[in-house]
Amino acid sequence: MPIFLLGPTAVGKSRLAMAVAQQVGAEIASVDAFQIYRGLDIGTGKPTREEQGKVRHHLIDLVDPADEFSSARYAKEAERVGLDLAQRKVSSLWVGGTGLYHRVLTRGLSKAPATDAVVGQRLEQKGTGELAEEVMRVDPRWAQGADLKNRRRVIRALAVWEQTGRRLSDWQEKETTKGGMAEVECWYLVPSIEILMGVIRKRVEGMFRDGWVEEVKGLMGRPSWEGCPGSRAIGYREVGELVKGKLGRSEACDKIVAATRGYAKRQLTWFQGIPNIQSIEIDPREPLPRAGVEKLVRALERGAIST
Repeated sequence: MPIFLLGPTAVGKSRLAMAVAQQVGAEIASVDAFQIYRGLDIGTGKPTREEQGKVRHHLIDLVDPADEFSSARYAKEAERVGLDLAQRKVSSLWVGGTGLYHRVLTRGLSKAPATDAVVGQRLEQKGTGELAEEVMRVDPRWAQGADLKNRRRVIRALAVWEQTGRRLSDWQEKETTKGGMAEVECWYLVPSIEILMGVIRKRVEGMFRDGWVEEVKGLMGRPSWEGCPGSRAIGYREVGELVKGKLGRSEACDKIVAATRGYAKRQLTWFQGIPNIQSIEIDPREPLPRAGVEKLVRALERGAIST
């Protein structure tokens, strides 16, 4: 009864998922690495309280921004949600843009040991560029498909190499636990990249209007905020620099737009590599695509009949 709905940031996943869920009485589970943090609402595009009142959402607001949250923990939480949905016989849309989370749900987790604290702390002292160069040297196959700007994942790959003498790509290929959602239908939204780039700027500007600066001010008041896992979400560092007076609003917006555009392009590349994924063309500037709604409704209905 579940289906995946993936896509790059700002493409309209949540809007489409809400329409489908309301039509068929389904619930929504987040496949997003930063919506799991409490207090990161505007900048992560988290569903509003009104939206959550209309459709039940899962896998959001799980931990505080200072808490580490691994893909293994996400898989465990997702398994809990999946069992609950199955027991209640409720259809669900698993919606988001974090490709790694989709992969652990469908292909499983590697059996590589957890990152040693001492090794992780030492690697954390290195710059992002230095880490990227190192992982490209020791595990080029893993690096080829990875987001090398994601420090946490690069550090994880390097830690596995240092601790075991084996590449993470090797662990992932040869020693993994099976993913429980391997057979779940997967759809992704495909926009014109030129149109999406323009929509991203409007989305970021809208987040500022909706109170993103005030949200970050509140987070910065917490003693644990500086450098915490949640602060790594796109845009939060730049908004923090704006609050401190180190960036002007226009410059902060430009930096966030550039980072978001780069991330969206990497997302599209990742989704295109997923086996058997089905696409829905979408113009993120326009109202909901009727054909897209119909395709997803039929997919959920097929799942309900087959179970």
